[in-house]
Amino acid sequence: MLNTNDDYDMNTLTKYSVSSNPLRNISMRNYKGLSRVLIILLMSMSLSSCGFHLRGNIPLPEIIKNMFVKAPEGTFKDGLEDVLTNAGAELATTQEGADVILVVMTADTRRDVGTLDERGLANSYDLTFTVRYQMVDQGGEVVRETKTVRERRRFDFDPNLVVETESEERELQEDMEQDVALKIVRQLSTMTRLQPVGSAAPDTEEADLEVEVEAESKS
Repeated sequence: MLNTNDDYDMNTLTKYSVSSNPLRNISMRNYKGLSRVLIILLMSMSLSSCGFHLRGNIPLPEIIKNMFVKAPEGTFKDGLEDVLTNAGAELATTQEGADVILVVMTADTRRDVGTLDERGLANSYDLTFTVRYQMVDQGGEVVRETKTVRERRRFDFDPNLVVETESEERELQEDMEQDVALKIVRQLSTMTRLQPVGSAAPDTEEADLEVEVEAESKS
């Protein structure tokens, strides 16, 4: 017959030996916690990647993929070329090596007073970034009539927070440039053929884009 006292002593010893190893318990808890963190990070990265592609990966038609971008040097041109490349464009280094030329005629930012405080001083500003562009073929014929694309942003102004205000303004400028680039690529993605439309073709998009921008700002 087994000694019940011995059984008790063995059980007690086993329980003590497991629980008396705090380093092992802490290690297991840390491992489980780290695993959860890694899973969350991987899921976040996956969702962010999907969001980027959904927003920026707009396929261009084959007829305009071999393209040269003629635009003023700067951040907008760099961003536009990045979006075009993501959409499948094969950007030529010279006009002669391209089938079509995307001509950015103007790319301007306007800064207007948004609202005034009780003293009549500006406490917010409106930024408007406007781009006019067209597309021509190798013969100089306009195959995409002049379009106007614009984006607007408003930011609060505090004379006591000049550095923060300037930083916000730069971020809004970058955001507007990216959205305008995406709109241009989205418009180009609807092209189905290269047919001359005449160099004096009217700018028919401006009114439609005004409505589009207003609708986006309300949503």
